Parts: sequence; structure tokens; C-alpha cells
Amino acid sequence: MKTNVNGDVREIRKQDVVNSFFESLKEVRKTRPYATQDEVIKHAAKRKAPRFYVTFENARRFVSLLSRKKKLPLINNNKLAMYKEIYRRYMQRVKDCSKRYKYVILEQIIEEPAPSFYLDEETFRGIVYRTLRAQ
Repeated sequence: MKTNVNGDVREIRKQDVVNSFFESLKEVRKTRPYATQDEVIKHAAKRKAPRFYVTFENARRFVSLLSRKKKLPLINNNKLAMYKEIYRRYMQRVKDCSKRYKYVILEQIIEEPAPSFYLDEETFRGIVYRTLRAQ
């Protein structure tokens, strides 16, 4: 599933966050039947994400900045960590291909599973609560 519009990425992230919450709810309740919502949120926020939640355009822009040793214009540590992980994967793979395929690699990377959602617990909680309240 290729996504180019920022809104599409947000919708996908929102659904994946809610899915992670419900999967965590099942997992946590197996071992601690009276776990609080906070405990479930903490567990869910630490899970791996199904993909990187970034548009191709932003990934390309930030990978380009990092490859030129420029400082990223970001203050959010989670986003900074996400772009550095994308860049790390990109640099691992780009050595083995010709120039014309470099950005195809980037498209593949952003669709791969990510080590985390790159969200703090409060943001994760907000996404879950807003989504569930809207249903």
C-alpha cells in the first residue's frame, strides 16, 4: 500500500494504534486480568509498528538532509529517531544498487515494520481515546 498524502498516513497510523491497543489489551489481560488502561497503553505504545508513518516525500527530504550531514529541522525526539532509523536502513541498502533505484529502496523501507510507533505514551493515548470516542 503506497501512501503519498499526509492524511492517508495519519489514518493508517490511527487504525494501527487502535489495533495495537486492542491486541495489547488481550495480551495484558491474560496475565493481569485487572490491568488498568494506563498499563495497557504503556504496553501498546512499546510494541513494534507495522510500518513507518511518514510520507515518501518527507522521508526523501530528511534522508537527503542526513546524507548531506545537515541537521534535521526537528525538535521531536521520536521523529528524529524515526528518520535516523529510516536513514540507517537506507544507507545499508543503497551501497548495493545503482542510482536510479535509490528511491525505490526508500519506498520499500517506509512500508516495512518499524521498531516502534515513535509516539510518546500521551500521544498514543490521545489517538486511542479520540478514535474510540468518535466511533
